[in-house]
Amino acid sequence: MPLLKVQIRETDKSQLTPARVILRDEKGKYYYPEKCFSYEKDNHFTTDGQFKIMLPVCKVYLLVEKGKEYMPVEGELNLEKGQDYHVDCELQRWINMAELGWYSGDLHIHRTISEIKNLILAEDLNIAPNITVWNDWKYSSDDIKIVPKNRIIQADSIHVASILTQEDERQGGAVILLNLHAPIELGLRSNWYPAGYEYCRNAHNLGYLVDQEKPFWWEAPVNVALGGVDTIGIINNHIQREEIMDNEAWGKPRDLQKYPNYRGFIDNVLDQYYHYLNLGMNLPISAGSASGVLKNPVGFNRLYVHLDEGFSYDKWFIGMKLGRSFATNGPLLFFSINGQESGSVIKSTEPIQANISIKAFFPSTFWMMSWKMISG
Repeated sequence: MPLLKVQIRETDKSQLTPARVILRDEKGKYYYPEKCFSYEKDNHFTTDGQFKIMLPVCKVYLLVEKGKEYMPVEGELNLEKGQDYHVDCELQRWINMAELGWYSGDLHIHRTISEIKNLILAEDLNIAPNITVWNDWKYSSDDIKIVPKNRIIQADSIHVASILTQEDERQGGAVILLNLHAPIELGLRSNWYPAGYEYCRNAHNLGYLVDQEKPFWWEAPVNVALGGVDTIGIINNHIQREEIMDNEAWGKPRDLQKYPNYRGFIDNVLDQYYHYLNLGMNLPISAGSASGVLKNPVGFNRLYVHLDEGFSYDKWFIGMKLGRSFATNGPLLFFSINGQESGSVIKSTEPIQANISIKAFFPSTFWMMSWKMISG
């Protein structure tokens, strides 16, 4: 059988770099090497920068990616019997957001603790609060019996994960409780009782942050109106790498005549968010992928937060709550009014002239169908 060896580096750098890889043959079969972290829901695996695998005689297709700030590398090989193949992949970074003070995070992750360090490096994701408490599961598949004293996993100076995030997901929808010191337990529960707001209220009383996972959940208006949430998921897990889930699951269904097809799904989410803004609510956005449950890599949907004075885990969440952010699964956005960035408050008792600057950057492999600027 042919042996395929692959090494991955950044352009002009000698050391190996973690990355995400898709490896399939011409018949559509996917392959997963040993000693890598496989995620078959999305047909990919992540590697520390190198892997090897025995394959049948066939044509194979290789795709190597690393988050949003690197150009993907792809190619194909015709593997012949008894041959060894060594492939060197160079990933070219087309923008460095961290150097510009922008750091990315994904608020909806369901992966195991053992793989999370590799995942955030492979996806160049700066912040990763990993959900280890979900509904009646005391803990996730990691089966943590005692909450570790150190709940922060530092992959390096700017890539950090946490291992105690809780999701309450029932008939009223889902809220995500962030940066816990211990799970919030309210005793006897059913699909509707206690209301999700009780988890929000308890989390806030303990100083934790709460994300309203999607705007179309039945309890979302209550949670927002009562001040129970700090952010709301605009680019959420129904938006996936290969498709958009064109429904609201068990949430409030949209008017399909007003909001047809997958574009209607997106417009409905945005319009619900705009309603909150039009009511005068200062509600920052969030983004999440639900990798571990749905067909997304970690960080496919992500929130970039701007930090003026360097990176830290705590500073990132402060910036998120202040709205100094944008959510994306592709384009990188820069927006300002009179030199003030997202999250700023401009006060004036008189009409002022607004000089608006909008810049969107994306690699040549990405295409944009349309864009909108909304004022209100």
